[in-house]
Amino acid sequence: MKAPIGARVSIRFHDPEGGFRDLVGYLESENTIRNRHGDLIEFDREKIAVYKVIEDKNHLAGHGAPLSLRIQELENVLTATWPPVKQELFGKWLLRTSGKFTMRANSVLPCGKAPYGEPPKDIDEAIAHVVAHYEKQGLNPIFSIPLPTYKELDSKLFDNGWIEKIRAHVMVADIKRAAKDISKFKVSITDAFDDSWLALQEDHGVADLMRAYPALYASVFDGEKLIGVGRTSHADGWSALSRVFVDPTYRGQGVSKLIVNALLAASFDAGIKKTVLQVDSKNTVAISLYSSLGFSFHHEYVYRSYQKTLNLISEECC
Repeated sequence: MKAPIGARVSIRFHDPEGGFRDLVGYLESENTIRNRHGDLIEFDREKIAVYKVIEDKNHLAGHGAPLSLRIQELENVLTATWPPVKQELFGKWLLRTSGKFTMRANSVLPCGKAPYGEPPKDIDEAIAHVVAHYEKQGLNPIFSIPLPTYKELDSKLFDNGWIEKIRAHVMVADIKRAAKDISKFKVSITDAFDDSWLALQEDHGVADLMRAYPALYASVFDGEKLIGVGRTSHADGWSALSRVFVDPTYRGQGVSKLIVNALLAASFDAGIKKTVLQVDSKNTVAISLYSSLGFSFHHEYVYRSYQKTLNLISEECC
């Protein structure tokens, strides 16, 4: 069987009692498939009679698979393009550690089946392990919980007193070649950033994280003055947008739109057709902007913070 991992397949098996049986789903390994209910099913490759790859008719961003699988795909993209300094698996919980900047790179991401993401221990013991792991490194224990997949884990932590720090929208869109923006401002796309790019948003603390994965950087200028920045990284056919920021004195003049469109145009030229971003659920201005650019809500996630320790991580969603 040579179907690519991640492909949607139909597999027919010889039934020991005669005849055949069929499995349809997404291939997760050489001998496991996840069906439309989200169940992971193991199979014997020696019993395969025939298989075929099913071409999805709908290639739109955020469509074509069960919601839980689509959420996991996007969370994997967001982790890959904003990589933590250290990461280790605790069962199927991904423990990410990077220091004192940004929650995403300093939080636990459940990756297994609901309700709790398949930690290797009883849920209370697993949570205690997380607390000890992060406190040992002088960090505030935080979970990043994709919803609705892990709503029961979220409720468990809430009941245990973990505080919601940020709730964020994950939004997606298809990338299409658009007409060039007409603007009095100049925009450039590079594959690196400098100190002035970092200084606009005081982003020096996350410089090493950004350098850890290839990316494209947008810079918008009013004459020689840098007034807006943004970043995108590509993984698994997705363009992941982040760090979009505009000088407060230039807001309301179309600079954010200019940044996003320039990054998406560069992604389109690189052969990328889908894009994803994260935005604080309370940031209605940004959500309205992204909606006007074709983005739609896909899912949300919440950061839950252990309340008995000093919060040492900057409160930002990405």
